[in-house]
Amino acid sequence: MLFKQWNEIAEPRHQLDSPVGIADEGSLQACALPKVSFPVIDFKMYRRIVLSSAVMNPLFPERLLKLTNIGDMEATLEITTVGSTEDGAIHSWSFDENFPNEMDPERAQPEETRSFKVSTPIVSFDDTLIISLKENFLKDSPIFTNIIAERIVRELASYGASNDIDVVVLGTSDQVTEMKQVDHDSTTLNPPEFVTGFAGAILTQLIGCCIPFQGIIAPSEGPIGYEKLNLVTMQELVNLCHQWVTVDRDVYKNECYRRWRLEGAAIGAQSGLYI
Repeated sequence: MLFKQWNEIAEPRHQLDSPVGIADEGSLQACALPKVSFPVIDFKMYRRIVLSSAVMNPLFPERLLKLTNIGDMEATLEITTVGSTEDGAIHSWSFDENFPNEMDPERAQPEETRSFKVSTPIVSFDDTLIISLKENFLKDSPIFTNIIAERIVRELASYGASNDIDVVVLGTSDQVTEMKQVDHDSTTLNPPEFVTGFAGAILTQLIGCCIPFQGIIAPSEGPIGYEKLNLVTMQELVNLCHQWVTVDRDVYKNECYRRWRLEGAAIGAQSGLYI
């Protein structure tokens, strides 16, 4: 026998909105989009721009490559929550007892403003510019990723990046089992393989703006922001990126491996943890 809790509050059929005074952050709400501030960058100084997620940061060791901080790209979102303006309803039962996970409309605040910010440093070395976004599916909404990707590609399009700058996209996916190459004309991804997160948003925007690019999608494990790579994938990524640096190959390789282990992005025995 199935017992269903009795509820005096009418539930929205399609979850387009919530009952007055009871917030449901999972439903569709009318909110402003994040605002992105982009530093002034002279793209003429660079031959290459690398767009990647934070799991690729060990490929560009700060001290070894003597990275220079160009500025910070910030995305800010302010959400104003309006509480109940109606008189509190009189129930014959306790609201807290029947809805322990909800907020009593009688105690709702009239208005509350919350601010969310995502900051991404932009760095460079030699003739290479690097924009690496640190993703976190637990804290940051995907709307930040999409808006940031759109702004980056818009800046490249306004400069005319298709003329004299190489755009390289480094991403990961847990839906592929080997390195995949993607460019503006073709892809080696085969259904049901796909890319999400910052890499997926960047690829979509670059293709939409007809900007030539070269992309590498590496196999990974784990959710967005907590990806882990195996040793074979690390070796292939090191071989790819070493062509852009002037550091000794062995020194560069060892430093990349060390940073991956420190950041907990290595799988299994490569992580350095023994029990």
